Amino acid sequence: MPAYQFSLLVQAAGTALLLVVFLLLYQNIRRRAFLDWIASWAFLLAGLIALLLIPSVGSNRELDFFLRFCLLAHALLLLRGVRRWRDDKVRSSAREFLWILPVVALSWWSSSVEESAAARAIPILLAMAIAYIVTAMAFAITPGSPGGRFLLSGSFLIWGVASVLLAYALGRFGMPDRMPPLVQYGSFLAMFLEMMIAVGIIILLFEASQMQLAAEMHQLVSSDEQLKELGIRDPLTGLYNRHYFNDVIRRELATSRRFGSALSVLLADVDRFKEINDRKGHAVGDDVLKFVANYLTACVRETDYVFRWGGDEFLIVLPRTDEPSAAAKAEELVRRLPNIPGTDNLHPTLSVGWAMHRSDVELPITLSEADARMYAMKLERKRERADRDRDRELLGEVGKRFEPAGPSRS
Repeated sequence: MPAYQFSLLVQAAGTALLLVVFLLLYQNIRRRAFLDWIASWAFLLAGLIALLLIPSVGSNRELDFFLRFCLLAHALLLLRGVRRWRDDKVRSSAREFLWILPVVALSWWSSSVEESAAARAIPILLAMAIAYIVTAMAFAITPGSPGGRFLLSGSFLIWGVASVLLAYALGRFGMPDRMPPLVQYGSFLAMFLEMMIAVGIIILLFEASQMQLAAEMHQLVSSDEQLKELGIRDPLTGLYNRHYFNDVIRRELATSRRFGSALSVLLADVDRFKEINDRKGHAVGDDVLKFVANYLTACVRETDYVFRWGGDEFLIVLPRTDEPSAAAKAEELVRRLPNIPGTDNLHPTLSVGWAMHRSDVELPITLSEADARMYAMKLERKRERADRDRDRELLGEVGKRFEPAGPSRS
């Protein structure tokens, strides 16, 4: 068996092995690019078999046409597979099958010209070389594993250069058996490159699966954190909810006992909130709660905790804060509250009570102390409003009594 035939036989074995690899990969990973590559390497294998048959059956126009058609189809389907690999969302259409027309025409023309077989093979080899080099460039800029991209782009680039050199050798020496032995055994290189292509594809797929797994794990962790966050947040105001208060206060009480630091709480209530809901509607009432929640959060330290305690009540935990500081903070929250948009002349205010937790009492007692101060302030506000309203009514009645009489008749 001549050297070049043995070399072609080895390449055919490598091509068949790569075809099997693509079939196995497609069974597990349904990427449409594999369909094009399966067809591409099937055509290449058929072309190599035709090359091996030529010495035994003799060269004829039909076999020559079949050989050229297979090699050109291999090159074209290779490029289409690369396109789909880079963008798997590319849709197929009936127009894509029109590629067969120029391939058939070029194959028929190249097998019909009155030239030597070597001269007719040169355009086909150059077309394949262009396809390999374009494929190498495409894989070089394809996102993915650097190792897999290097193997794929390097293998196709070497294969393209080798195809150009083979075309040059055919043009110079005419027949394959007249070429130097190194060129005749060039198909060994093609077989080796096909193995490198298989390894490169597997590395790219492995890296892509690892990246996808990492992304899914990150999404799961993020979703878990979001679920935890939703479980401890009030959906309306975004503040911590009452359920999370138990975890926070347990931790802060332990810290207070360990280091002997003070721990205080504030209880705040929105005055005239029921009146706002009744006169303005619940939508305005919700806006008031969100406004107060943002106000309280902005007025405390990052180490403090603000909770929606229920309804229009808010609770603030102040670590490392003694009773005078807690009282001052309560007074500040009451004094600095700005006018709340949308409430018109209702002018809602805050009533805030405070208490410092003592180690010799239970926490509910501390909360009751803050609650009592808050309601004492609330009652005082109600009395003040009632006094103001009564004064306005008296002034109104006095004003009516002393209104000037109308003009007397002359």
